Amino acid sequence: MSEPVTWDGALNTRQPLPGLIRSANLSFLSERGRAQLLGSGVSRIIDLRNRGERQIDPAPFAGQALYLNLPLIPARNPVLEALNRSARSNAEYDRGLLDQAGTPLAAVFGAMVDAPEGPVLIHCHAGKDRTGLVSALALDLCGVPRPEIAADYAESDRQLTHFYAAQQSREPDPARRARLATFQVSRAGDMLGLLEHLDRRWGGVAAYLTDVGFGRLEQATVVRRLLAVS
Repeated sequence: MSEPVTWDGALNTRQPLPGLIRSANLSFLSERGRAQLLGSGVSRIIDLRNRGERQIDPAPFAGQALYLNLPLIPARNPVLEALNRSARSNAEYDRGLLDQAGTPLAAVFGAMVDAPEGPVLIHCHAGKDRTGLVSALALDLCGVPRPEIAADYAESDRQLTHFYAAQQSREPDPARRARLATFQVSRAGDMLGLLEHLDRRWGGVAAYLTDVGFGRLEQATVVRRLLAVS
């Protein structure tokens, strides 16, 4: 379903909808890749990382008009910081984000609505879970079949193989390597489970977004722009 995006140096980057591109953090792009992004028509980059992550891997487009930082786990949010430390699996982490990060998620969707004409790019660090959650909600709202949403989430496994291996090689502590490995997977079943949780607790994506402050009229607007970028 997703279209490949082949900017030089891009990691875990693809286009699941005409108006949506998802990616790992953009510090991996070469100078040529950055120029390719700027020439692609992308109108807004939404960086879901927090300040600490941006200090380690600076955002190459920070300070430019198209760049916006909207952390999905804001600083000094004790509930989300605790989730980041305590989650024992991707499934638990993603459910916790869905349950607790409604306000930041509504802000991300609002930024999609407010973006200038052209595709919106979302990214976090590896482009897997925070980005995967935003992408899944957007695809579900646009009516993409859930098996396709789950397959797009699972595609990160293939695209991040070398990235994961490099992470493991840099970690000397066996216990930390083992914890890393627990999260270095993207299972289709985990995404399907997350969407089932969405249905059980809120009655679906539209009801969820309405509940967190992103209303039905805004939802209709974001669907139009994600499905058909003019």
